[in-house]
Amino acid sequence: MRTIAIISLLTVAIAGCGGAAPRDSTQEFSGEKAKVAAPVEALETAARDRKAATVCARLLSDRLLAQLKEQGTNCPTAVKEAFDDADSLDLTVDDITITGNKATAKITSGRGSDKKTDTLELAREGGTWKIDLLRT
Repeated sequence: MRTIAIISLLTVAIAGCGGAAPRDSTQEFSGEKAKVAAPVEALETAARDRKAATVCARLLSDRLLAQLKEQGTNCPTAVKEAFDDADSLDLTVDDITITGNKATAKITSGRGSDKKTDTLELAREGGTWKIDLLRT
C-alpha cells in the first residue's frame, strides 16, 4: 500500500496558488531556528527544480524514509507525484519551536483565499534538521 500520508505531506507542504517570487523564510530567523527553516526552503527549491532525489536523500528523516520503504513505496516516485499534484510551490515558514532534537515549523502555503497553514515536524539527525511529519 502506498503511503498517502507522506505524499500528502509533500503535496500540502508545497501546494498553494500564486506565481510571485518565493520569499526565503530562513532570512526571518537566526541561529538554530534558521537551520530548522532551511529544509523547508530546500523542499520548496527542490520542488521548483523537480529534484525528487534531493528531497529523499537530504530532506526527509530516516523515520519517514523507513515508512516509505515498509510500505513498498519508492521515495523519488512518491515525491515526483507530490510535485505533480501541487498547484504551486510557494512555502513560508511563519514560526518555529525547538525542543531538544525535535522542532515544529508553522508553514503557510498558497496566497489569498487559497492560503493554508500547516505544521511540519522536524527531527535533528546527525546535526541536520530533516522533515519528519506533517500535522494539519
